[in-house]
Amino acid sequence: MVSQSQIHNRLVKFNIGFTSEQVNFKNDILNYNDTSNRQFEFVSKSPSLSYTHEILLGNVFSVSGKLGFQYLNIFYDNQHYGSPLIYGSLNPAVSVFYNGKFEYYVKLQFGAIYRFNDPDLLSGVTERLFPDDKPQFFAGVTLGGFNYYFTDKLGLNLELSIWSPELLTFGLSYRFFRGEIPSIQELQEL
Repeated sequence: MVSQSQIHNRLVKFNIGFTSEQVNFKNDILNYNDTSNRQFEFVSKSPSLSYTHEILLGNVFSVSGKLGFQYLNIFYDNQHYGSPLIYGSLNPAVSVFYNGKFEYYVKLQFGAIYRFNDPDLLSGVTERLFPDDKPQFFAGVTLGGFNYYFTDKLGLNLELSIWSPELLTFGLSYRFFRGEIPSIQELQEL
């Protein structure tokens, strides 16, 4: 008899990465500081950390949810302006190539970013140039998603994305179930 957990394979990923948010924000700060008396200071940053839970719907399609975090320590005119940002997304994916140990996939990303900034410090033109503390929505694409499994359940993951908060991430993948989709006969026995 096939259990309910065998119908849907599950996969979790823990990744560390590099975000487009830190690149864009740093460039905006450099451009602003060139022409202003009041200066931004990009004090420190951490790599992004994310957790993904994925449900595989057959051999080709999957749907995942992702939550991520990055710490950015930013000061404006010697006052603390902002620090962390969090993001989450819902991601349908298609597995382009899979041979048991190696997988290449592409996926869409639909989500939101929330920045913990203090927009009250900014005034006038500066407010329009820098994001406030409201959620912003995004639609991104993972052009290169790769899983390589060195055991039946544990593997490495690499993703290269555009138009999403994460640019490049690397981490661990863990499969909860490895196997084929049950046959129609096996499903009828449920």
